[in-house]
Amino acid sequence: MHDLVEDLVVPAGVPEAAATVLRTARELLRQSYYCYEFSTVAVMHSLIAVEIVLRDRIPEAGKKPLHGLIKQGAADGILTARQAEYLDYGRQIRKGMAHGQTTHAVMPLAMAVPMVTTLFAIVFELCAAVL
Repeated sequence: MHDLVEDLVVPAGVPEAAATVLRTARELLRQSYYCYEFSTVAVMHSLIAVEIVLRDRIPEAGKKPLHGLIKQGAADGILTARQAEYLDYGRQIRKGMAHGQTTHAVMPLAMAVPMVTTLFAIVFELCAAVL
């Protein structure tokens, strides 16, 4: 499991709130060896980090829901169309779980690892654009 997460490094310039959430996501993914359900929680935490960074990057983000932040980020050119599509997919998974529409809470590692890795990359790209 250590090999799976060794490249998940929180980059410099990430707001501390997002960095903390990303570190937690990385450790949840590592610990999913012992508790399989942690892989899903790692993905959800990674989405929270992206939301924190989007709120930081989008002027007047206010209390917009993640869906609104994704749309605004794409419209403002902060997110690429591909990133927006990917984030919306993750948002739908999160929404399904939060509202009890998704009946299982286990995301296979083959799905969770690439999702967490991609979400780390999106945070990195969003923060690198500011530096």
